[in-house]
Formats: sequence, C-alpha cells, structure tokens
Amino acid sequence: MHDKSYMSGFNPFGNKRALNTVEAAHIYYTIETNVTGMQMITGFAQCAHEKEVKQYFSQGVELAKSIIKEFNEMLLQSGVQPPSTSGGNATRSTVAPFSDKIMMYCTSLFCGFSLSKNALGTAFSLRNDIPAKATVLTKDIFEYAHQGAKLMIKHGWMEEPPQMEERNQLLN
Repeated sequence: MHDKSYMSGFNPFGNKRALNTVEAAHIYYTIETNVTGMQMITGFAQCAHEKEVKQYFSQGVELAKSIIKEFNEMLLQSGVQPPSTSGGNATRSTVAPFSDKIMMYCTSLFCGFSLSKNALGTAFSLRNDIPAKATVLTKDIFEYAHQGAKLMIKHGWMEEPPQMEERNQLLN
C-alpha cells in the first residue's frame, strides 16, 4: 500500500478499489452461511407449531435474503462471481423434526455465529464501505436475535446459564 485511498469506499461518486482476497473470502462465506441458514429456517417456519414462532422464522428468512442480496451486489461490483446456492433445499414436509424450542435454540446459535462472523469480517476489511454495511446488518441480526430471545423467554424455553457469585452480597 502506498496511500490511504486503499481504504476508500464511502464516496458513492468515487471509485472503489477491487476487493482484496480476505474481504472477498469473508463476503463469500457470509453469503454461503446465510443461504444455508435461510434454507434451514425456511424448513423450521413451515413446520413450527406456534404461530408467532412461524412468523419469527419467516422474518429470519427475509433477513437472510437481504444479507445475501447486499453482499452478492458487493461481489458483483468487484467482478467476483457470487457463490451458487447449495444443492439442498427445504422439503415440502410440514412434520416437525424438532420441537419449536430446539428450532428456536438453533436459530439463536445461527444468530450468534453470524454476529461473531460479521465482527471478524469487519476487523479484517480495509475498505471503508464494507464495515459500514456489515455494521448495519449486524444491528439487524442483533435485533432479530433479541426478538427471538424474548420469544424463548415468553414460552419458558430460555435456559439461564450458571451465574457468578454475587461478591458484594457475600461481603456484607
């Protein structure tokens, strides 16, 4: 690198440099994982028992679609072929292979993985527009995860992890 223009990307009228291989790899992985997650929660949505859980999964499908769209566009703008969809799709079955509780827990894990992956991808990007876009999407993922946590608490599905000792109370 010879100047700061390597980090450009915010100016809509300016030229953006091509993605570097690390950025492209993180974007590619984000697309692939969201395609897989979208297929998984599509299946969850069609077989969930609780109406509000079905709606929650449907919102997750739309969130995954928006993430896929945003990052596909970024790859295409740099002349990089986006990943193709995997060979797997949700079946037509409406018979739940798991309880709503387990499907919600799995979706919570997907959200956690996605949040940490976005943080990692953002940390390794030197083009200013990528962390900005990832931050907005991270906010959306966090809000979706938070909505899921509230739903799990409402139904009594959220497990409380072991707690640390309350030292202030022990000292009094």
